[in-house]
Amino acid sequence: MKHKILSALIILCSSLQTLWAQKSLINYEDSLFSIDDVVCVGERPHYLTPSQTISGPTLQNLSTTSVADALKYFSGVQIKDFGGLGGLKTVNVRSLGSQHVGVYLDGIRITNAQNGQVDLGRYSLSNMESVSLYNANKNERLQSATEYASAATVYMQTRKPDRTTLTAEYGTGSFGLNKVKGYFSLKDRLFVDAEYQHTDGNYKFRFRSLSEDTIGKRHNSDIRFYRLEAAGFYKGLATHVYYYNSERGLPGPVIRRLTDQWDSTDRQWDQNFFVQSSYKKLWESFGLRTNLKYSFDYLHYLQDPSTNAAAIYCNNHYTQQSVYASVAGSYNMKYLSLTASTDITWSDLNTDVYKSSYVYRLDSKSLLSAILSYRGLEVNIAMLYTHIQDHTRGNASLLRKLTPMFLASYKSGPWVVRAFNKRIFRAPTLNDLYYTLVGCTDLKPEYTTQWDAGVDYRGRHLHFAIDGYYNEIEDKIVAIPMKCQFRWSMVNFGMVKSLGLSLSGGYSNEWGKFSLATNANYTCQSDRDYSMPSDPEYKHYVPYSPLHSGSLIIDLGYDSYSLCTSFLYTGERFALISNNADDLLGDWYTVDLKLNKRFRLKNGMVVQATVECNNLTDSRHEVVKRYPMPGRNWKATVKFEL
Repeated sequence: MKHKILSALIILCSSLQTLWAQKSLINYEDSLFSIDDVVCVGERPHYLTPSQTISGPTLQNLSTTSVADALKYFSGVQIKDFGGLGGLKTVNVRSLGSQHVGVYLDGIRITNAQNGQVDLGRYSLSNMESVSLYNANKNERLQSATEYASAATVYMQTRKPDRTTLTAEYGTGSFGLNKVKGYFSLKDRLFVDAEYQHTDGNYKFRFRSLSEDTIGKRHNSDIRFYRLEAAGFYKGLATHVYYYNSERGLPGPVIRRLTDQWDSTDRQWDQNFFVQSSYKKLWESFGLRTNLKYSFDYLHYLQDPSTNAAAIYCNNHYTQQSVYASVAGSYNMKYLSLTASTDITWSDLNTDVYKSSYVYRLDSKSLLSAILSYRGLEVNIAMLYTHIQDHTRGNASLLRKLTPMFLASYKSGPWVVRAFNKRIFRAPTLNDLYYTLVGCTDLKPEYTTQWDAGVDYRGRHLHFAIDGYYNEIEDKIVAIPMKCQFRWSMVNFGMVKSLGLSLSGGYSNEWGKFSLATNANYTCQSDRDYSMPSDPEYKHYVPYSPLHSGSLIIDLGYDSYSLCTSFLYTGERFALISNNADDLLGDWYTVDLKLNKRFRLKNGMVVQATVECNNLTDSRHEVVKRYPMPGRNWKATVKFEL
């Protein structure tokens, strides 16, 4: 006790001495000091909807090359991969369909008015800060109306450079892979990212079913592309420019007769360009956000019977343009925040398909959203109005819809209890409505209704979440054959009901030079068709919807080394609604490894060497029936950084 009193007296004397010294140096009687008001402006995190994020070192250490690869490790996600290293890759969340998933880059949506699908294989992870998935939608103030218009949302956030650097990278690997990348950044101002890649893609496979056992080699699975991106940042203004150019082979399904005469020789050429800008400003009580985007997409598809006897001649060209603008404003009080936003999109489609007419679409959306926050309780109520009008010969009817959304959560310490209900729709695409001999201008929009309730824990090192959910899809748009297999028609047909449970969690920590980051996900989901009680397929499982799926990521670090192991599992699922035994696809799992080592040279240069092994167990599986995936393959990369 005496020691504590003595310590306190010493501290008091020291303080008095300091004050006396300051008084002797400054004459307070003829000196006046004043400071301006200081206002701290920021946004609080919201936990109203289930969300999953992979960011920072874990995202870069994954043995992945595109955004589609990273999304595979989220619960409730199915990636449709049509085989071949250049095959189309689309995301499906909780079996709602890829066209119900909004994909956003830096808060602005990537659109495709023609078929509604976004190929996530075109977006690299090299300049990404994070990839996130939100069920319902991301719940923040100052959101655009479009961000509320999807059943689920994927956000890709590019990395704002925190230092000035120049990097060059070269990689090689299995199936004739060669890639070259370059990256330049100016601290807090801009980055330029360029990439070229080529691969033959001809890998061996084995296809087995109840009636056949085929061994062969994939052909026409090559891809060549180059990508150029640049982004600039100034205070609240951010601008992003993107260009992608590719040529790829489409290998097609595997058939029993493996001869050159029947191999697919289809080719596809793509060009994608967009420029987008966003501006965001926050004051004490007000907020403003504006977005502007122009995009241009070109696709050339060739199917030549002179090289494939089973093909019908097809040499089509498609051109799309899109202009998008939005403005959102918010007024923030102590317990209540009000947001109003409006968006407008003009998009068109021009093609040389036989008897196809030029079409353009005007799509406007308006949103009113209120967020009530009181202590740990938070409630969000939103109403979205959508107005869509097409202009072409024989155009579809005007579409006007008002859709509601309700979210609520309660936070106590690290625990969050939440629930949401959302009803939303997706409009028929231009292909659904107008494609020659296929489209139907009388199509109704496809509605989804979602219910979700869950618990979330977010501690310093540990986090986990449990969610139970129920979804319905009404007036599902499907293609059915009419008269012959070469003429199809789009119709509204069916009701799909999904009941699921998702679990996700992770742990991260550091001990001196050691670091550990883990992330695990599991989904149990039953998707059944409730369209027609009189049909033999009534209550059958929906195609490509496994009952069980899961993933695990373990990222270990020591000093300048990092080792990332990722495990992915997909259970049995059917390829057709008939649910026949021959259409049952077996379960599969893959294990990927990625080892990084960084070397610091005397001249300040940093060299990073990477070795990857994908599909370590050499799993022979199909994501889509008769489209076998590659077996075990390797990659090696070296990167120089100044």
